[in-house]
Amino acid sequence: MAPRTEPARRISVYRNLAGVIVAMAVVNLVYGITFPLLALVLDAQNVSKTLIGLSTMIQAVAILAVAPISPGLLARFSARRVMVVSAGLLSVLLILAGVFQNVYALFPIRFALGLLNGLLWIASEALINDLTPDHQRGRVIGVYASIGAAGFALGPLLLILTGSQGLLPFVVTCVVILFSILPLLWVHDRVIATASGTAAGFWRVFFLAPTIMLANLAYAAVVESSITFFPLFGMHFGLSEGFALTLMTLSGFGGMLLVLPLGWLADKVDKMGMLSAIVLLSALGLLSMPLFIAHPVLAPLLIFIIGGIEGMVYALGVMLVGERFKGAMLAGATTVFTTFWGVGTVIGPLVTGAGMDRFGAPSMAWILGAMLLVYLPWPLATWFRGRRYGRAADP
Repeated sequence: MAPRTEPARRISVYRNLAGVIVAMAVVNLVYGITFPLLALVLDAQNVSKTLIGLSTMIQAVAILAVAPISPGLLARFSARRVMVVSAGLLSVLLILAGVFQNVYALFPIRFALGLLNGLLWIASEALINDLTPDHQRGRVIGVYASIGAAGFALGPLLLILTGSQGLLPFVVTCVVILFSILPLLWVHDRVIATASGTAAGFWRVFFLAPTIMLANLAYAAVVESSITFFPLFGMHFGLSEGFALTLMTLSGFGGMLLVLPLGWLADKVDKMGMLSAIVLLSALGLLSMPLFIAHPVLAPLLIFIIGGIEGMVYALGVMLVGERFKGAMLAGATTVFTTFWGVGTVIGPLVTGAGMDRFGAPSMAWILGAMLLVYLPWPLATWFRGRRYGRAADP
């Protein structure tokens, strides 16, 4: 009986993981299409880039608002139930965003979008880390990040097909989100034990692993700014809206394809050393972007590579959270990790939008590269500390 029980258990775990990962690919599509779509809609209305950045920021502020209550929700309801309800409400909000295409009407709608996206991320990451064995964490998170990148890639691709005018792109996105509920139906109800969700507990988790949490801040600041402003950045260099969106799709495909072998590599090497290298390479790629963005061959190649290595910043963060925290601490740590995503999404688009208004569209790449360079000393210091003492330093 025992030999049959273990394979059955493994199949159950893989089925749960597959359902969550596929569903989250569609959630990432919401970001992949709404950020550039709403930026293009508002830019066509001559809204300033600073105000566009503020509109993006409000979606991130909502993540900060929902984070404190998320561990309690996951302790009371199953992660699957939280995800199904959130996805259903997301589809309704996308239609409202299409109907009310006014910058001020979009503020409350985007706040609600951020609340639901935050719940989905926290629930999915906690569930995946809870289900995944340590020795397979790099590969599983690599698949998770890869499929998530496919969602980001599909967003701009859908936008190319539907255009940015009218209600059609919002309706198509709504339908795709509804389909994301289907794979969640084979996920088992699983209540995740959680530690205290107090402010003291939040900061305790942060100080246990500041480098990990700040990784998500830096990644979110860069990726959300890029998703919001890249079409405007590319169009400044003479690219068509369609080609700029195509490059965004290539960035997503880079994340989808390169994160898989990099995730396998992460199981074999020092993850903190790898994080340092990935951050440095991503920064250098972004800083060089204005030199190559108008080149018909080098631009797609550079964007593809940047998308792949940049996506590993997030993937390594999720892996390190799962290694560092167990049991009741895991949901709380995932909440803190996602909260710093929200902080990054608040800071990034606001600073980038204001910088582009002040210094011009090309400054986007320099601002994003500088953000990663500001973060780089944290993983480097943690890595060197670990090498010095011959063990993994507290991250």
